[in-house]
Amino acid sequence: MQHDQNSRVRGSSRLLWAILAGLALSLTARPAQAQLRYRPPAGSPLPGQLSYFRRDVGLLDQYNTFVNPQRQLEAQLRQMNQQQASDYRSAVKQIDQLKQIRPSTAAPTGVGAGFFNYSHYYNLPSGVNTARPGAQ
Repeated sequence: MQHDQNSRVRGSSRLLWAILAGLALSLTARPAQAQLRYRPPAGSPLPGQLSYFRRDVGLLDQYNTFVNPQRQLEAQLRQMNQQQASDYRSAVKQIDQLKQIRPSTAAPTGVGAGFFNYSHYYNLPSGVNTARPGAQ
């Protein structure tokens, strides 16, 4: 009788652990992600004129439901791209003008710097070169 009770307790504890493990796995699992959807580099292979033949129209005809809004969106995007390119060219032009008016005061590349060079505080003999240690 004792042996039968122990086996039931072990079986129920195993079942409990299996349920907890399954619950933990289900909470930590993420949805499977397949490959990214292919997008042709030249745009959609289907022409926009196929929208004329769509059957899922509402109150308006196919042109006013699908084609005209798409053409308006493309025109707005084209105008926004042109405006952005114009603004960029204008900003580059202004930066170039600022460079011409006020040249940079930064030292050109290759000019040596004196790190902790305090030689101007001390009177050294005239033949000593303090710019570079070890220079002859």
